[in-house]
Amino acid sequence: MPLSEEFDAAASYLSNASSLSQVSTAIKLELYGLFKFVTVSHTPNTSRPGIFDFTGRAKWDSWQEVGTRYLVQFDPDGAAQGRYLEIAKSLGWKPGASADDDSLGHGMDGERESTKGVVTGTGVFVSTMSAPKDDDSGTIHGLAITGDAQKLEKMLIAEPSLDLNRKDEYGYTALHLACDRGNLEIVELLLKRGVDRTLKDPDELTALELAETCGHDEIVKILKDGQ
Repeated sequence: MPLSEEFDAAASYLSNASSLSQVSTAIKLELYGLFKFVTVSHTPNTSRPGIFDFTGRAKWDSWQEVGTRYLVQFDPDGAAQGRYLEIAKSLGWKPGASADDDSLGHGMDGERESTKGVVTGTGVFVSTMSAPKDDDSGTIHGLAITGDAQKLEKMLIAEPSLDLNRKDEYGYTALHLACDRGNLEIVELLLKRGVDRTLKDPDELTALELAETCGHDEIVKILKDGQ
């Protein structure tokens, strides 16, 4: 079944949607599986990654689960696209809306994709997403998302008593958000300031586990080195 224009538009929107910062890992994995089901094949076309490839296995399992769920339906591709659109609408997408022409998504394996790419990433797979809303750009969590390490450092110098471990309204610390988005400089700065790396997000993941899930190897290394 060919991709619908709505599916293309929704995928473009999700590749650059700041609303994904509040999405659980389970939903992000589902979006990944749905996208692969519709655009690549109904089931994974590679063998399941080894037990130590945490990220690869999570992605593979999601894709396989979507295939199992939708292949038994009368119109598998139509049903899968419908579910993808349903999630996109819950995250603010409206039919007729599209991402900016120059906005690009990031694949869950870290490669750049077209604006038709799937979200990955706060997410599992939270890959780099668009900047938070303007009113969040001056907070520690907003800066963790945008990756503005210089501005964050100035903020920490000006406000030395700032609680680095405070969770945002969705249950994420700044360290979680930086690990999710792959913002290495932010992670290094927070670690230098003594942030608590053992705290868990709403999906019961530590910052290290989230970085592993998102495939941010450099961040994983510095988090493990500090253990």
